Amino acid sequence: MKTVNTLLFIGSFLVINLNAISQNTGSIKIKGDNIYLDSLIDKNIAKNKINRTIAGYRIQLFSGNERINANNIKTKFLRLFPEQTAYLLYQQPYFKIRVGDFRSKLEAKLFYNKIKEEFSESIIIQDKINLPKL
Repeated sequence: MKTVNTLLFIGSFLVINLNAISQNTGSIKIKGDNIYLDSLIDKNIAKNKINRTIAGYRIQLFSGNERINANNIKTKFLRLFPEQTAYLLYQQPYFKIRVGDFRSKLEAKLFYNKIKEEFSESIIIQDKINLPKL
């Protein structure tokens, strides 16, 4: 009886191991209606053409109710960092200056470290960012 149990255990171990090996072949087989899959892909492409933003991070330099101050900070930032983009937003009653299109918080933090002395009140925030240009 002990021999039978041992053989069953070894046999089941081999079957599980072979199954795991066969799953790592690197190919994908799709079973079903390809027309449905194609329509989903087309819908996703159309959606991405309309909505050109993704979730990401920006650095907010200013938030206040004076547009002149907001424009002055935006001008100062663009003079110091012309390679970056700056956005003036109005969310009643505040004008906000946000900069950058960072895909990760780490990217935003690295740039934040460059500007924090010049713009001491800046903070990293989650925002919708523009898709990167290809």
